[in-house]
Amino acid sequence: MDRSEIGHIIKEARLAKKMTQSQVVGDFITRNMLSQIESGTAVPSIKTLEYLSKKLDISIHLLTPEERRLSITENEGDAVPLRKAKELYRSGDYRTAAATVKKLLDPENLFYDEACAVYTMSCLAHAKELGVPASEAGAYAKEAMFYSDKGFYACREWKVEACCIVESSQNTGSDKD
Repeated sequence: MDRSEIGHIIKEARLAKKMTQSQVVGDFITRNMLSQIESGTAVPSIKTLEYLSKKLDISIHLLTPEERRLSITENEGDAVPLRKAKELYRSGDYRTAAATVKKLLDPENLFYDEACAVYTMSCLAHAKELGVPASEAGAYAKEAMFYSDKGFYACREWKVEACCIVESSQNTGSDKD
């Protein structure tokens, strides 16, 4: 990875957090130095990379050449089950979609954020399907409740909806089982 790639990643992370260069640098490095790093004209030290990764809440592995390549290579195969889960969700097979994406629910996984969202949506949709026994609906809603606030796509509305389904399933008890 060359210095322009590192600079691009840092700049994109900063912009995603809606931070100015001055807000990022604090009193660790100068704003001018950060500008040079982002433009690829300066190479940051490991200490500076560690500081920036903490300040921008990104993994240091994204900013180091070998580690980044290994991380992407190890996880690129995970894009297949994620795509498959999305297809299953779109086709209305929510239970299988949830099962397909569940193995990606590891915070170290490159696709964790998106996997949490797909899993939560799939669990919620399955819990709301007609004919699903109350106990199963409740179990899926509990899963949705847990993952609804995980990752970048966390959604409070999903959690509220899941709580309502759990409560409803407990009130229904085994009446529908």
